[in-house]
Amino acid sequence: MIAYTNDPVGDLLAELKPAYLAATLVAIGAVGVTFAQLLPSIGAAAFELTEEEESAVSAVSNAFDAADWEKEDTEEGTKGYVNRRRQANEAKLAYQEGKSNREVRDSSLRYAETNLDFLAVLLRSVGIQRGQNFVDVGSGCGRTTLGAAALYPTLGKCTGIEFLPELVKMSNSYRGKVKGRKASTDFINGDFTDPVLNAKLFAKADIVFASATYFNKNELEIALEDTLPIGSKVIMVDQRLRGPSFKLVDEVNDAAGDLQLNTGYIYEKVN
Repeated sequence: MIAYTNDPVGDLLAELKPAYLAATLVAIGAVGVTFAQLLPSIGAAAFELTEEEESAVSAVSNAFDAADWEKEDTEEGTKGYVNRRRQANEAKLAYQEGKSNREVRDSSLRYAETNLDFLAVLLRSVGIQRGQNFVDVGSGCGRTTLGAAALYPTLGKCTGIEFLPELVKMSNSYRGKVKGRKASTDFINGDFTDPVLNAKLFAKADIVFASATYFNKNELEIALEDTLPIGSKVIMVDQRLRGPSFKLVDEVNDAAGDLQLNTGYIYEKVN
């Protein structure tokens, strides 16, 4: 005869051996403690910006997500961001079409956008001076480059270098949409690993920014070692510089409002 119960969980626990049950409860408790320790850091990146920084961030955000539908939030970000990511992926696929795996860059061409509040705090940590030159490596649609130009209109020039020409065109289309004061900006189509290009690009750079989550390991470090002037600053997101030419001077965390913790590393070129 089949017996039914109103307490299936209790029946299951009764069948477990005490040692197994104790081990399971300890494991669950450890996970709970770890998660509880993480919770205070989640959302800790709700940075306090100055009025000037808030105005600059708003100007760039409104330029990139201008239409009401673009401002609508999804689980992946604003609809404007999702649309830009789609266009970037289409540009990557068009570039890769007909090429072998050895001929194409893949992982380093994934599209992402830096949180502008996070960018403001990272740039603040650098201690930017009037007339300095800012270079954004892997500039995508130009959001970070234009963000730096709006946050620090006294910069000498903000230059974005992007591998896919379609994204350079998009960057230039957004440039005129950012209202208010901003530094001079320029967008270059090219590969920063090209020695001829990086010699021209980095030789006069005072601040280099790279959201390097998908960069191939050490490729930017190699490009910067011989060309970047001593004393220049490098802002890396989610990747460290390991060589003796760079000294870590600051570290900034950004929880991005979720469980993905991003870290910004600020280096100085020392030799």
